[in-house]
Amino acid sequence: MAPRTRKYIIRYGGELAGVSNNGDQFVTAENGEHLCVDETHPGPPYRSGGPLLVKKKKVYIKRFPHHYVFYHSILGWYDGHMWVKPYIPSPEPSPTSLSGWGAKGVNRTIPTHPIYNLGVSVGELKDLPGMVSQTMRGFQTLRHVDTALAAGVTTVKDFLNVAKNLPKHTGDAYLYGAFGLYPMLQDLLFLFKMREKLDKKIAWLRRHNGKAVRRKVTLNVSQNSVDIPRNVSPIVTVGPTLSTDLYAGGQGGSLPFPIRMDYHQKIFFAAKYRYYIPELAKDPRISTPSNGLVAELLGLQPDPAIIYKLIPWSWLLDWFTSTGAALGNIYLLGRHQVVMEYGYVMCRESFTYSCPGFIQMHSGKLGPLFQWVDPDRWFRGESHTIYEFRQREWANPFGFGITFASLSAYQMSILAALGLSRGGKHSAPRS
Repeated sequence: MAPRTRKYIIRYGGELAGVSNNGDQFVTAENGEHLCVDETHPGPPYRSGGPLLVKKKKVYIKRFPHHYVFYHSILGWYDGHMWVKPYIPSPEPSPTSLSGWGAKGVNRTIPTHPIYNLGVSVGELKDLPGMVSQTMRGFQTLRHVDTALAAGVTTVKDFLNVAKNLPKHTGDAYLYGAFGLYPMLQDLLFLFKMREKLDKKIAWLRRHNGKAVRRKVTLNVSQNSVDIPRNVSPIVTVGPTLSTDLYAGGQGGSLPFPIRMDYHQKIFFAAKYRYYIPELAKDPRISTPSNGLVAELLGLQPDPAIIYKLIPWSWLLDWFTSTGAALGNIYLLGRHQVVMEYGYVMCRESFTYSCPGFIQMHSGKLGPLFQWVDPDRWFRGESHTIYEFRQREWANPFGFGITFASLSAYQMSILAALGLSRGGKHSAPRS
C-alpha cells in the first residue's frame, strides 16, 4: 500500500480590524494546519486499513465589538475592532506514542483470556502473614498517635518520636491493606461464583469456536488542566497595541495572566480473532472440558505471565510498560490456534490553550477640558489554540514499548505510599 500525505494550511486572522494614526490595523495572522498521513488501499469497498495520523491545528481569535476613540489627530486615534492575541506554544505538542498499547489491547480482548488469575493468588499466599502483620502495625501506629495527641505531648522530642514511624507504618498499611489483603479478599469472593463464571465462559467459547470474534475495548481515558505561568501587562493581552494615551490608567504593570491548557486523551483497541479448540467442537451433552482447559481458564496453568506477576514490584512496572501483557500474549496466542485477523490501537487526544485577555480603553472623544466625556470601556475574553490528533496503528501483541500512561489519583496514592513506606521487608503486593 502506497503512503500518502495531504496537508492544508488554513489562515486565521489577518483581516483588517480598523484604522489609526499609524495606518491600517490587522488582526494577528496565524497559520492553522490540517494534516492527514495514511496509506491507500484497494476499494471500494474498503475492507482494510493501515496506519493513520490526522493532525489539526485551529486558532480561534476573540474579536470585540466596534470601538471608537479619539484623543488628538497628532497624538492618537483608533476606529475599529480589538481582539485577544492567541497563544501559540513553542514547541508545539505532538501526538502520543502508541508503542506498547497494542500488547495491552490484545491481552484484554483475546477470547481465551483466563477469567481469573488464581495462580497468582496461590503464589502470593506466602506473603499473607507479612501483609496482615504490616497492616495491623500501621493501624496500631495510628492509634498510638491519636492517643498521644489526645493526652498531649510534653516535649518536642516526644512528638518527634511519635511522628517518626508514622509515615513508614501508615504507608505500609495502605499498601498491604488496600493493595494486598483487599485483592486476596476479592479472590475469596470469586471462589463462591467460580462455577457459574466458568460455565458461562466455556459456553461462550463453545458457541464462538471457529467463528470470527470482534472485540473492542477502551484502554485509557485521561484528562487534566495545567496553568502555564505568564506575567504580562494587560495592554499586551489584546491587539492592536495603540498609543498609551488611549488606554485607561493603571494598566502598565506586570500582572499574572496564566495560559490554561486542557488535555483530553482516549486510547482504545479493536481486533478480530478466530480460535479453534477441538474438545469444544464435540457435543456438550456427551463431553466435558478437560481439566487442562479448566486450569487455563482459571489462571492455574503455569506460564511466563504468572511467573512475572509474582516478581516483587512487577505491578508497578506494568503501569509504564507492556511487559506483563506481552508475556501473557506469548502464551495465549500460542494455544488453541488463536489468530488475530486484524488488530488496531487508536488514540484521540486534544490540547486546548486558552489565552485570557482584557483591557480598559477610553472611548469617544476627549472633551474641551481634557476630560473623557464617554465612560471607559472594558473588553475581555479568551482566544483558543486547539491541537487535535487522531491516530491508528497496527497492534503488536508482543510490543514491549513504554506507554507512560497518565497516572490516576489512585495510582498517585500508591506511589505516595511507596515513598512513605521506604521499602518494607516483605515483597510488594500486586495490583
